[in-house]
Amino acid sequence: MTEEDSEGALVDEVHALLREGEEDSLRIFLRLVRPEDIADWLDLLDVEDRQRVLAALDHEAAGTVLDDTTVSIRAELVEDLDHERLARIAETMPADEAADLIGELEVADSEQVLQYIADEDEQVLRHLLRYPEDTAGGIMNPEVVALEPTATVDDAIAHLRSIDPDTVTASLYVVDSTRRLLGFVRLRRLVTAHPSAQLGQIMSSDVISVPVDADQEEVADLVDKYDFMAIPVVDAEGRLLGAVTVDDVLDVIEEEATEDIYKMAGSSAMEEESESILHVARYRLPWLLLCLAGTQLSTAVLQFAKGQVHLYEQMSVFTASIMAMAGNTSLQSATTTVRRLALDTLPRGRFLRHVLRELLVAMLMGTVCGATASGLALVFGHDPVIGFALGLAMAIAMSTASLLGAAMPLVLDLVKIDPAVASGPLVSTINDSLALTLYFIVATSLLIVLS
Repeated sequence: MTEEDSEGALVDEVHALLREGEEDSLRIFLRLVRPEDIADWLDLLDVEDRQRVLAALDHEAAGTVLDDTTVSIRAELVEDLDHERLARIAETMPADEAADLIGELEVADSEQVLQYIADEDEQVLRHLLRYPEDTAGGIMNPEVVALEPTATVDDAIAHLRSIDPDTVTASLYVVDSTRRLLGFVRLRRLVTAHPSAQLGQIMSSDVISVPVDADQEEVADLVDKYDFMAIPVVDAEGRLLGAVTVDDVLDVIEEEATEDIYKMAGSSAMEEESESILHVARYRLPWLLLCLAGTQLSTAVLQFAKGQVHLYEQMSVFTASIMAMAGNTSLQSATTTVRRLALDTLPRGRFLRHVLRELLVAMLMGTVCGATASGLALVFGHDPVIGFALGLAMAIAMSTASLLGAAMPLVLDLVKIDPAVASGPLVSTINDSLALTLYFIVATSLLIVLS
């Protein structure tokens, strides 16, 4: 049996237990299943059954399920939880995940939940809730191991044995009496050092940290660049506040990629948070209305071309080809540029060089495609002048579209706007209209001169 078949059988068993109302059996069955798998099943259940499944889980498993499920399902489940139950769930979660969960609530509800949480944990959560969710402070875990440089290796190992294993990362941090970050010691270095050696003697002072207000995407880039398992977060005075671990970075990468994909489609990642068709339409419709206005330029060009009836009938056959080739070329250039900007492999000093490269590539491709289109026009019995006009117009349109596709993300990046919007419907509409305009201008001019 494949893994997919096995999972399907487990889901069927859950459905059967829910249908038969076997709550005790459901509770026992769910204890045998990983909470991460349960989170994946929730979108296969209706609202009432999701609530019953969550009610059957203990606090720790419920916390994992809420953390791993989608935003819309989590909001739906949390809405029906009483404040005390939600507080007990939050207490089992890492502080950063608990803060994310409580931070999604209305202010009044989050205050009610915090009242049920132990004072020490409440203070930590309130501290985390002060930071914007897309910053280093918003995704960091404040529960890190930090000792002073005079502590010995024996002291450090004894301390590690006395704390929650979940707070232990690949390194422990060395701080002074004011908690200012001095360095770090990797655990493998710790266990191989002499027991009486002080941390200040074996620590690495070449520590890379991020300010608490750093954008989460910058944090992810640093972790990826240096292959860190965790990166410390400090305040303006260099005091250690917490650390962002690699699992948090993976969530950031997924979130940022999802956000970019939605922007490229002319929508918003916020639509994931709602199943309402009105809310989804609200995010998509403005771009489409803007594109509808943009298409009127194409309509105006066609209307003008109809004045030359004998030319329009021959030329209009190829409008779809011109628009499609220009759009595809622009999309290739825009996607390549946006991706390089996202990966930080395109420094600003090379912007002009990159645009020139994309333009030359497009000119080469446009020449080949234009020549091919001219040949096809002749094969299908069109006027040779039409074929020549088509080939030249396609080469120019593809080159211009590529220039726009490569340059627009760079311009947006310079003015601090997410470059991903440069691959959306608006730019596609601009390319279509521009390609059509160039085609009729070039083709009409050539046909008038050469005919």
